[in-house]
Amino acid sequence: MLDRIGLDRRDRRNLLVVMGAVAVVMAVVSEGTPAVRLAVGAIAGVISGVVFVVSTVVINRYKPAHW
Repeated sequence: MLDRIGLDRRDRRNLLVVMGAVAVVMAVVSEGTPAVRLAVGAIAGVISGVVFVVSTVVINRYKPAHW
């Protein structure tokens, strides 16, 4: 599915790294029970993944030819 919107293998790897890093950081710095921390980390990871995909697709579509 990600191939159809223009993400190559490197972009998919970067997506997982960004989602994982944001999820871990948010789970560590949030307050609450462990279940709440995991939920906050998962939600933040998904949101950051969506933002990463949208921004990467826009950059790939409208970047100058010399990039």
